[in-house]
Amino acid sequence: MSGWTYNLIAIWYVKLIVFLSYMKKALKTAAFGVIVVIMAVMAVATFVEAGQGTQFVTEKIYGSWWFALLWGIAAIAGICYFFTSKKTLHDITLHCALLLILAGALATSLTSRVGTVHLRYGKPSSTLVLDSGDSIRLPFSIELKNFTIDYHNGTSMPSDYITEFTISDSTGMNVGGIVSMNNVFDYHGIRFFQTSFDSDMLGSTLTYNEDRIGKPLTYIGYYLLFLSLVWMLFAPSGGFRKLLHDSRLRKGLSVVALLAVVPDAGAASTFSREVADAFGNMLIEKDGRVCPFETVAMDFTKKLYGGTEYKDYSAEQVLVGFLFFEKEWRGEPVIKVKNRELRNLEGLKKYSSLNDFFTDGYVLGPYVEEYYKGKRTGVNKAAAELDDRIAMIMSLRDGGWLKMFPIESEGRVVWYNPTDRLPSSTDSIQALFIRHAFNMIYETGVYCQDDKALIGLIGQMRKYQEKYGGASVPDGKKLKAEHIYNNVPFTGLLFKVNLTVGMVLMLLLVRSMIAGKRRSWEKMTDTAGVAVLSLSFAALSFCIALRWAISGRAPLGNGYETMLAVAWCVQLVTITAVWRFRYLLPFGMILSGFFLLVSSIGQMDPQITPLMPVLNSPLLSIHVSVIMMAYALLSFTFLCGVVALVIISVKRDEKASEQIAALKLVSRLFLYPALALLGIGIFVGAIWADYSWGRYWGWDPKEVWALINFLLYAIALHDRSLPWLRRPVAYHAYMCIAFLTVLMTYIGANYFLVGMHSYA
Repeated sequence: MSGWTYNLIAIWYVKLIVFLSYMKKALKTAAFGVIVVIMAVMAVATFVEAGQGTQFVTEKIYGSWWFALLWGIAAIAGICYFFTSKKTLHDITLHCALLLILAGALATSLTSRVGTVHLRYGKPSSTLVLDSGDSIRLPFSIELKNFTIDYHNGTSMPSDYITEFTISDSTGMNVGGIVSMNNVFDYHGIRFFQTSFDSDMLGSTLTYNEDRIGKPLTYIGYYLLFLSLVWMLFAPSGGFRKLLHDSRLRKGLSVVALLAVVPDAGAASTFSREVADAFGNMLIEKDGRVCPFETVAMDFTKKLYGGTEYKDYSAEQVLVGFLFFEKEWRGEPVIKVKNRELRNLEGLKKYSSLNDFFTDGYVLGPYVEEYYKGKRTGVNKAAAELDDRIAMIMSLRDGGWLKMFPIESEGRVVWYNPTDRLPSSTDSIQALFIRHAFNMIYETGVYCQDDKALIGLIGQMRKYQEKYGGASVPDGKKLKAEHIYNNVPFTGLLFKVNLTVGMVLMLLLVRSMIAGKRRSWEKMTDTAGVAVLSLSFAALSFCIALRWAISGRAPLGNGYETMLAVAWCVQLVTITAVWRFRYLLPFGMILSGFFLLVSSIGQMDPQITPLMPVLNSPLLSIHVSVIMMAYALLSFTFLCGVVALVIISVKRDEKASEQIAALKLVSRLFLYPALALLGIGIFVGAIWADYSWGRYWGWDPKEVWALINFLLYAIALHDRSLPWLRRPVAYHAYMCIAFLTVLMTYIGANYFLVGMHSYA
């Protein structure tokens, strides 16, 4: 290329930069404005999906031309604006990563081929049914060789679905393949995933995914994003490193606010506590897990009464009371009715008996019928929840709960209840024992009231379980761990301690701020507070370790467990940073106490259950752990914002301005690693989704809200482009509003929206 050509290119490049500089303000408005519009569209779409269904929003919103155009405008405007701004190598790689991800998504939507292949024994198939509904013929055929379901030991809960097949092409070459949950089979760039199976167990459906252009581009973008986010925290010229050396940072951790704490809100016959405790040591298969009877009894009592004891009765006494003394327990006011309007409408009390619901027919019947027809008022929802609890009591009549008798059949152990149809291979004496065990308990315990003989009979049942349960019987260490976990109210105790100590420390800090100095005895409270926090952290760690030992997996599989993880992360951050920033202590105590409080009083189910097969992946632990740490850090930015807004509303002098400016530095100190962890968590989740469902992004509501979180908090770091974010008050207000989307992601997507993540 000649010299004049280089000169011409240089001239046009300069002209382009000059033009873009002239259009800088318009480009900035377009880039950030369209991003805000995209976030609003995605937020609305998640609620539309709840009403209209996934297919509707996929076709009309996420898959529409105008939605793709919005992303295109944001990308082009962002690129052009980027050229007009001061940039570092780190900024370039980070934004290039985002562009590659968008380019990969576009290529996937234009060039990928996704569908399903249905297989039946003895019937080779070469038909691919595309997501659009069209069918095409594949250049090879697939024949099903075997389909099996693996189960958790001793239960009917599936642990994996496995399909074995053979692919035959036109050249006569045969290739064997196996797919299962989280185990993908790759055939010349085409990936097969386990999707579903036929009810007669003679067929299986595989997902077919062919994406030769979009997937590589997207993965390159994700890996570059991962490296850029880590680099963001360590780049010498980066904003995070500059914050760490800012002299005003320490002042920000001396700022306080007053926070309010929400406070806690004739005997029926049963067996003696000694007999009930013996029952508690027996094993029972419940919800896909073999566990102590004690665990099931506590879950039963808590669902009915709201606590693990009723009057002077233990949970085991309550459950065996309903089992063997049903008529008396039908009159016990053990069922908690939370909804006041429902109580007033039907004359129920806050604690009602089973008989109260059958005074003149079934009082909940009309409300439940309306609920399942679509009327979802507070009264109807409360009635449906009560109906589930009453159904739980009624199911005790047929013994469906009492899966306490293991039998080995066809190479695996299954637990049965006394009324189940037993396998034909069951030994006659064994079958006789199963059929009459509870009759013998009734005669010995109710009629004869012989506790010693009854405890001996219960011991015989426990020996039966040990003899025939095989590998499905939990070992002694697991049972001991579960007994400790059941009898120590970790979360209920820790949230009270953390909130109480946190509030005391906060009030002392308020007093010292008003007085302008701290007394020597007040300084000692810091040491005492750190000691309490350390003990609380150790107790919570022990609680999580117990759940891990009991379940045999990382305790990150449902909403209750992830809330514990957030509290644990908050405490870990506080302990790590408190030696440098002593005034962080009240923040950490109050936040961790709040998260533990939510786990205790919310609708989160603390019951330990096996994971769904698709969740049985090591990537789950990484994905959830990283996301939870990000949310924990973002909660600190929220608390900084609340404190700052309280300060500025109380006084508006120079000192207050200094304090909220320093709080902004503290907030940004948490924001950088939080954003990095959030991005990495989304990245790991995408890889997991790709290996589980064949799609790294599926526009699931929780995915969408996580993306909204990432974009919203990323905007907060663009204070060079958005001058209003440099004003501390505006910044803190923005961070408070942004945290509402975190709550929506964590709570709203789980409990109010539909999608794959609603299992949490």
